[in-house]
Amino acid sequence: MVKVDTIEGIVDDVLWCHYDITNDVLYLRLVKYRGIPAYSEETDDGLLIVRREDNDEVAGMTIINWWKRFGTGELPDSIHELERAIEPWARRVAA
Repeated sequence: MVKVDTIEGIVDDVLWCHYDITNDVLYLRLVKYRGIPAYSEETDDGLLIVRREDNDEVAGMTIINWWKRFGTGELPDSIHELERAIEPWARRVAA
């Protein structure tokens, strides 16, 4: 039996996403800022906003306990279902 523990991809050539299924952590990062130094700051609602070190511009977001906090029911068992669940978060970061 094959068990996938991470899913990674690029949304609309703009946003890199990586979902660590085992630890329930969703990482989102603008593709153009993937290789630059960054830091994170926690928001009041427990999200981690990733900012560029050189100018504090938003570069991405990290969501710990993503599915536990924002999912519904069991974790989807297909990549397409997970893609649909990730898409609204991708739009939020890319905006």
